[in-house]
Amino acid sequence: MSVTLRLPSRSLVLLCGAPGSGKSTFAERHFARSQIVSSDRCREMVCDDQENMAVHRETFSLLRHIVRLRLSLGRLTVIDSTALDRKYRTAYLSLARRYRFHPAAIVFDVPYELCLRQNECRSRRIPPEVIRNYHALLQKTKRSIGNEGFERVFILGPEQIRSARIAIGDKDE
Repeated sequence: MSVTLRLPSRSLVLLCGAPGSGKSTFAERHFARSQIVSSDRCREMVCDDQENMAVHRETFSLLRHIVRLRLSLGRLTVIDSTALDRKYRTAYLSLARRYRFHPAAIVFDVPYELCLRQNECRSRRIPPEVIRNYHALLQKTKRSIGNEGFERVFILGPEQIRSARIAIGDKDE
């Protein structure tokens, strides 16, 4: 069954999910490349290596900078990172409010075993124990995100992820 996610054109969309849950694939399928601000791409831009976790601070400094620039120009922006730590989601909510954007979250509610299988198909594989830790954070996120201040929260299971459609700029802006 297909689900339509309606987003105002001035949206800051946060993709939340464990590694291997399909966030990047979903983003590439539904949004223009220029709209997606990816932590992996920012890490690669900072140090030429998507896998170098030693540049975490620099990576997210660049990500936040790009997001601020896009919002200041009134551009729909999609953040592609795990976003399973509430303090980061709170910071993105503050940015959305500062620029009068509509904050939305798309939560990828994918079983741990499916994350592991999809991880095996990636060029950059994440260790299973890391995925397990993020999957535990996902369970906490699902319980709390509805009360964090997002205007729209979509929690999608695997079938909904595959069949979802995005509608941008509806009458509810």
